[in-house]
Amino acid sequence: MTATAPAPTPAEMGLFARAMGVITSPRATFETIVAKPRPVGALFLVALLTGIAAGVPQFSDAGRQATLTAQVETNERFMGRAMTDEEYSRAERFSHYGAYLAIAGTFVALPIFSLIFTGLYWVAFNTVLGGAGSFKQVLAIVTHSGMTGALGAVLGAPIQLMQGKVTQGGPFNLGALAPFLDERSPLAILLGFTSIFTLWGLVVTAIGLSVLYRRKTLTIAISLIVVYFVIAYTLTSMFAGGAQTGR
Repeated sequence: MTATAPAPTPAEMGLFARAMGVITSPRATFETIVAKPRPVGALFLVALLTGIAAGVPQFSDAGRQATLTAQVETNERFMGRAMTDEEYSRAERFSHYGAYLAIAGTFVALPIFSLIFTGLYWVAFNTVLGGAGSFKQVLAIVTHSGMTGALGAVLGAPIQLMQGKVTQGGPFNLGALAPFLDERSPLAILLGFTSIFTLWGLVVTAIGLSVLYRRKTLTIAISLIVVYFVIAYTLTSMFAGGAQTGR
C-alpha cells in the first residue's frame, strides 16, 4: 500500500507580506494565515494605519474643522434640531483633542469589534454549521481582513482633507449611487455610511472563512453582505426614526 504524502505546509509570511497578500492574493495568503494564525500583529497594524488616517488630519485646522462640522451634522441629525451655541462651543473645545481621541479610540475599539465578530463567526461556523476552526484562526482572518478598511482609510484621509468634508463612509461611500434620496432617509444614511472598502472587506473575510472551513466563497460572501445590510439598515432606521421623533 502506498502511503499518502502529507499536504505541504504553506511557507511562512512576515506581517507586511501578509498585509499586502490579503489585498493582492487573499486566498493564497489565507492558506498561510490559517496554517499559522498570528492575529496580534495584524490587529496592531490595522489599528495603527486606521488611527493615523483618522487622527493626523485633525492636527491641521482644516482637518479639525472638517471633522467638527461632520460631528455637528451627525449630532443635529440624531437630535432632530440644531445645536445650541453652548453645545457647539463645547464640541468646538473638544475638537482640539479630536486627533488624540481618534488615534487612542481606534486602539480601543478595533480589538473589541474584532473579538465580537470573531465570536459571531466562530459560533456560526463551528456550532451551527459543524466546522472545526479554532477561535484563534477565525480571529486571524478577521484581523487580517481589516487591512482593506485600513487601506480605504489611508487613501480617503487626504481626499477628505482636500475636500474639507469628513463623512463616516469616507469619499468612497455608496451615497453617490442614489443622489435623489432624501439625505435623512434610512437608505441614504446607510449608503453614505457604507464604503466600497467595507464590502471589499466582507468579501476578503469570506475568502478567509472559505479557506478555513472549506466552503464556497460566494455563498459566504453573499451571506455576510446580506446580513451586513439587514443589520445596518435596521440600525439606520432606528437612527432616522429617533431623529424624526426629536423634531
